[in-house]
Amino acid sequence: MSSPQGTEALEHLLASPFLEGFDPRDLAELARRATVVSFDQSEPVFTQGNPATCLYLLVAGTVELSVGGKGGPGLVVETVTHQGYPIGWSAMVEPYVYRATATAREPSRLVAIGREALEHQARANLGFGMTLMRAVVGIVGDRLRATRTRLIARRYDDVVVAIRDLLDQSGPRLSVASPLHRLPYYLEHRLTLADAFQTLDALGRHGDRVERELAGLCTDLLARARRELEFYQQLQAIYQSVAGAAPTAGPEQVRLQSTLALRRLFAGTSHRIEGWEHLPERPGHIFIMNHIGYHPDNVLPNNFVLTLDTHFVSSMVLFERYGEAPIRVVRKARPDEYGHQLFYDRLGYVYTYSGHVDAGDEDPHSSPEARRRFFLDVAGAHLERGRNLVICPEGAWTSTERSPLRFRPGAFRLAAHVRPEPLLVPVVVANFEKKLTTTTTAAVVHEPFRLSDFLPDPGDEPALLDFINHRVGPWFRDWVREAVALAGRAG
Repeated sequence: MSSPQGTEALEHLLASPFLEGFDPRDLAELARRATVVSFDQSEPVFTQGNPATCLYLLVAGTVELSVGGKGGPGLVVETVTHQGYPIGWSAMVEPYVYRATATAREPSRLVAIGREALEHQARANLGFGMTLMRAVVGIVGDRLRATRTRLIARRYDDVVVAIRDLLDQSGPRLSVASPLHRLPYYLEHRLTLADAFQTLDALGRHGDRVERELAGLCTDLLARARRELEFYQQLQAIYQSVAGAAPTAGPEQVRLQSTLALRRLFAGTSHRIEGWEHLPERPGHIFIMNHIGYHPDNVLPNNFVLTLDTHFVSSMVLFERYGEAPIRVVRKARPDEYGHQLFYDRLGYVYTYSGHVDAGDEDPHSSPEARRRFFLDVAGAHLERGRNLVICPEGAWTSTERSPLRFRPGAFRLAAHVRPEPLLVPVVVANFEKKLTTTTTAAVVHEPFRLSDFLPDPGDEPALLDFINHRVGPWFRDWVREAVALAGRAG
């Protein structure tokens, strides 16, 4: 009659993918000699270099395998989370010494099978011994393939190359009809990445043994790609929430909804914000900032780009302080940029007009002076109502390394136009053209100033241009370098 421990152990042995194909009678004999053991978080299961006396199968929890680490933490080579996965196969291979350290990363339970029990059953049934050695060879082969794949991915920084190589290496074992063969093609395009993860998740649960093993390894390799996909899907959702907002929703409501979604997006990124003490006590001012470009992976299917630097300042700095999303000043979309126009129209932003024939300029005032006056009146009205404005005086974006470009005078003319005179609040950003899933961004608020503090007559156009080019421009160039250094100090 089986003991409760033996009965539980047999259930886990029968459910283990590693022991598929074994005779249930052999597993029943092993279960009589096996035990179910528990480990607390951070408790070692076994230590590298110690005699390998037991083979373990994971029942529940997480076990981390690491190598090296004498006097400190070792290099993590694998994290085991799959039920029934073998740990400590060195107990079946001479010289019977553990080649890694296994540590429970959360409260975990494992089935422990002593080497003596395995050897006893192999002597009693030669068929069991042959099946056991084939399983061991399979594990060693899987580990070698996994190591080769990780080395390829690390060397070439190309997970697709590594996965193609892995599937090529596994070709003899993998069914020709397996959906895994489509994986490299799914990974080639941003819009089919979700199909790749759906395939891996499905095979991880319902595939055959080879498919489950390969799906698990591919999922580990694609951990960063999954984070990038989730980031991209958030961008898609933010755009759609604005462009597809209910017709009855006003600009303030749409701005609030998008701002909250953007805050959730940025909360999952590494960023640094400094200069909170420079923010004016009350809103109603002009925030001038350098304009950083975008990473190509963030381009939406309709070719629209959410400029993340301005959205970051709006949602994570100004909304945080004032509880209201600011008004941005943006370029009027061209006729072929329907996605841009639809997005910005719903947010109630202020447009600037380029004056080009193909710029989609629907302003009824046709002359440059009339367009300038129209902008000053519309933007000035927002300031007079106590709303913050965000303006990128460059009028174009560039890389952090080249920032800032030459500033245009529009934001400064606006400051000279409005009464009472608003503050100009410099905000400097860095690294927003890089992948936000793998970099640290920075935003720094600098001391506000009034144009009249530097120009006796802000309406003096030559003096204004000289101030912008020879005072404000150099300030921003120095500040951008400081923001880059700040981001580099993260962590």
